[in-house]
Amino acid sequence: MFPSTIAKPALQLGARTFTFITQKVGTLIQQLAAGITAISISFACIVAMGVVFPSGAAAAAARSRLAVVPDLAVDYRALAQQRPWTCAEQNVINLPSSGWAGGVAECAWQDRLRMRRWSGSAVVGSGACVSSQAKWWAWARSVGSAAAPAAWRSTWAAQSIIDEREPEKRIVILRYLLNGEWSVTEWRWKPSTRAATRHWQEGRWKLLAGRAAQLRAPVEAPQGPLETRMLRSVLEANLGDRVGEIGNQTLQWQAGGLCLSVDALGVEPQIMQLPYAVDDSRLEQRAAMQLQLARRYPKATWLTGFSLIPAPRHARGGAKFYAVWIEHAILKGQVWIPTKGNGPLVRLRITTALPTAAAGQPDSQSAARAAQVMQRELTGLASRWALEHE
Repeated sequence: MFPSTIAKPALQLGARTFTFITQKVGTLIQQLAAGITAISISFACIVAMGVVFPSGAAAAAARSRLAVVPDLAVDYRALAQQRPWTCAEQNVINLPSSGWAGGVAECAWQDRLRMRRWSGSAVVGSGACVSSQAKWWAWARSVGSAAAPAAWRSTWAAQSIIDEREPEKRIVILRYLLNGEWSVTEWRWKPSTRAATRHWQEGRWKLLAGRAAQLRAPVEAPQGPLETRMLRSVLEANLGDRVGEIGNQTLQWQAGGLCLSVDALGVEPQIMQLPYAVDDSRLEQRAAMQLQLARRYPKATWLTGFSLIPAPRHARGGAKFYAVWIEHAILKGQVWIPTKGNGPLVRLRITTALPTAAAGQPDSQSAARAAQVMQRELTGLASRWALEHE
């Protein structure tokens, strides 16, 4: 009896203890699960914040780095990787008469890297033939940069020349600034004689050349019929190192103290059949053509009637004709170029305003000098056409 009496309370106590322990363990497991969940959630939030905030900071830092990247076309010190100094030797050079300020040469790399900068107004003065930037472009091209376009385009906001053919390398950049002015910067570099130094300098120079290439404006291809495109190439080739500017409608350039402007160019049907071969040209044909012109321009004063352009003996190409006249104080010159096989007649007319006397009529001496300049230009254009297209 004794053992069984004792066993029953013991079993009851064990059951209660087991139940109690089970409840506690269950509660502990629930709390632990809740804690783990909370820790997981907190960790996830931390991870998420770590993704968002550092990436945002990284983006801001990247933007900051981009914002402070120097423009090597402007920041000379960043290009040279040292503080430049005023060059002891200031070379005297022929500059355009544009009134722009600047031009003090600064040096770096033991005087092997030289930089000069000028700036000035973009406003074209009244009566000016071309803009100041067109004058600076002609100056930039004047040192053996024939590969660059001869005439400045009024639509350009920036342009550059990279000339590395000579031992002394040269880069010139023209660009429009936000303050409404234009800037011209020229760099010249004489590579070091030490190989390691020269290699390092070349790396910096290539960075500048890359920036200059970014600022190089494309040159629009001439539009229109083939003969018109050929005439435009002749005009630019004939311009040479002189100052010229191509606008929306015309080309203007300076020659012999005159401002010449293309008034018309292209092709026209033959009113009267003009011969291509010089030997086939007849005086009566030219007289008949002059009569046609006199009827077309009844108020013109003819300084040179319709004539055959003189050409050297055995010169290539066919016959070319020209005429020079004054109409309403405007000097006009035109060249006619017959093409082979009874093709269209190519024509090019250029004009210039003449100074007038008190009576409103052109001064006779000024008109005579201007006519000589006009004849030289027309003859040069005819010769250039023969050289390039015949």
